[in-house]
Amino acid sequence: MPWPSDYQEQLLPILSSGAIEAEWTFTASTEGTHIVLPDGRMDLIVAFRGDGGSGLAHVKLLIVGPARRWTEVAVSAGDRFLGVRFRPGWGGPCLGIAPASLTDSALIGEAAETALGLDGGVIGDARTPSALAAALSAFAHRRAALAQRPNATVRRAITVIQASGGRLRLDEVARVVVVPERTLRRQLTLALGLSFKAFSAVVRFQRAMRLLNDASGPLTPAHAAIESGYSDQAHMTREFRRHGGFTPGSRPPLVLVGMSIE
Repeated sequence: MPWPSDYQEQLLPILSSGAIEAEWTFTASTEGTHIVLPDGRMDLIVAFRGDGGSGLAHVKLLIVGPARRWTEVAVSAGDRFLGVRFRPGWGGPCLGIAPASLTDSALIGEAAETALGLDGGVIGDARTPSALAAALSAFAHRRAALAQRPNATVRRAITVIQASGGRLRLDEVARVVVVPERTLRRQLTLALGLSFKAFSAVVRFQRAMRLLNDASGPLTPAHAAIESGYSDQAHMTREFRRHGGFTPGSRPPLVLVGMSIE
């Protein structure tokens, strides 16, 4: 299995880019299966091979939608990926695609280019990985600058959900943002491509993973379950199987994104 050390990212301050959360790279050092965990975001990705010395090969554009469960991606040593990760609720406006249309799925190659209205020149003219990364970043930031911002209620509700680690009920979030539950449920589903329940579950799962992997002092599974808002350790184990395909005690080394454990 490729290791998290193959992955690098640059987190962007929210003040510098309200829409884009991070730009990242992944270069597979070994052949294997890379497990991608759900994080409730949308990503714009370019996959390719080569270092530019002899040209780039197999360049392919992907738009990955918000996910509720893990995805297994088979890679060979040397496979490379460049990505732009949008903040929750921003992927749809930036890419012009309804998030729900890509829940647990992706557009690949021509389908992705067609959805974005591209003719291939945006990435096809790049001859080096750095040029490819610059082209992808520039395109994503242009789209972000032109995108209609998610409404203020949705942005605040997403912030509240993330800050709580997915532990608040819908009625509690609705009271904080002063919006009727039914309205908030509909607005969040439209913006995220995931229901409130599904998005909260993904946020809770990511937080539990961080608590179990915290280098400064990981929690035991029993304590992590309580701190993450699960009813008990068995409940957490079921949710780990649902979202990651593994149990808390058998989790592989994985990349975690999206939130701190505070």
